[in-house]
Order: sequence, then structure tokens, then C-alpha cells
Amino acid sequence: MDRKEIYISYGNEPKTMVEEILSTVDITKEIGANKLIGIKPNLVLAKPSSSGATTSPELVAGVIEHLQSKGYKNIVILEGSWIGDRTSKAFKVCGYEEISERYQVPLIDLQKDGHKAYDVNGIEINVCNKALEVDYLINMPVLKGH
Repeated sequence: MDRKEIYISYGNEPKTMVEEILSTVDITKEIGANKLIGIKPNLVLAKPSSSGATTSPELVAGVIEHLQSKGYKNIVILEGSWIGDRTSKAFKVCGYEEISERYQVPLIDLQKDGHKAYDVNGIEINVCNKALEVDYLINMPVLKGH
């Protein structure tokens, strides 16, 4: 994947749009076999994606379906709702418990995880242990226009 490219898809069917983009980009070339893939949605608040505050579960489901269709089975969803709410509540309200059950993908609550401090150019940042265990991390932000 050329990281200088931006891929755009228009429509109102999130899973179809995700499949279109991922098929074009073909991230499987980057991942490798038997790797632990982490999907990181943005669930700061326990509000449905229709509120505009959280990542659509349909987008995440589309990513999971694409990866599983390519043979990837070692997938987790990880999030820590540090500011707005409890992660467990956000997982439930935002529809991620259903995704976890449907696709057999574990939910990792980073609020309950340990962390390690790292120095980055003189600034200390804490990174959750589970986030460091994944081999390939897919960030799933809230899609919006500014």
C-alpha cells in the first residue's frame, strides 16, 4: 500500500464500502500469516454511531468480514474509553458486543489493561500492554467532514 494515497468511497452501505476499499488497497500483503490483528474503533462515549460520536460498528464488521474471508482468524477489538465513559458500557451501547459474538472476535477493554511508559522526544507517553501485543493495528476513527 502506498501510504501517500487516500482511498475514497461514497455511499450508504458501510460494509460494502469497506470491502471495496480493502480489496483495492489489499492490506493482506502487509499483515503476513498468523499475525494478531487489532482493530481499534473510537468509542470515547457510550453513544451509538448515529450520534456522530463513535465509530460505526458496520465499518468494523466490514473489516472483520474482509479479514476473515482472507483467512485471518486472530483478530481482536481493543479500546479504552478513557475520557467519556466506561469501555464496557460503550462496547454494549455501540453494538460491539454483538459484533464480538457474531464474528467470534474478543473485546479487549484497555481501561483494565496495564501500561508501560515510553519516552518520545522528551515526552513520556503511556502505551497499553495489549496494544503492544498486536502485530498489525487498524485504527477505525469516527468518519466525519470538517
